[in-house]
Amino acid sequence: MSPTSAQHAALRILLEDVEPLLKQAEQVTTTLKTVREELNADLQTLGSLVQRTVDAQPALLEAARKLNGSAARIEASMESEGAGSAAKPPQQRRWPALLATSVGSALLSAALVSALLCFIGRDLLEQARIGRALQSAWSSLDAGTRTKVHDVIGK
Repeated sequence: MSPTSAQHAALRILLEDVEPLLKQAEQVTTTLKTVREELNADLQTLGSLVQRTVDAQPALLEAARKLNGSAARIEASMESEGAGSAAKPPQQRRWPALLATSVGSALLSAALVSALLCFIGRDLLEQARIGRALQSAWSSLDAGTRTKVHDVIGK
């Protein structure tokens, strides 16, 4: 065997070893691009959820102010109603009114917070459920379906 043919044979063996590595590198590059796109989409979703939460805070504060005003009006009306009956000392007349007002405001606050969490949580849970389903089936999807999914995520 001549030195040139030995050199060619060694190069051929080397190329046979490098070619699968290049294919793996291309696959890893494609996977990294896909992961980056998915991460960007997840970050955008998270950003919109955070923005919705920030936008909802003024409405919650306004509802709390109105609730506080209502509680004060209820307390004032109960005090004025109780002022006519002189049979009870002032502290005994005010205690049930304060208790009723406190319980009412606590229940209304809990209802408002629960409604807000339910509204935000429902979307988040549905998105998480769909994301987990896509993640588990991703390797079995064909390229066309993956492209469609990426297009929908991008919208």
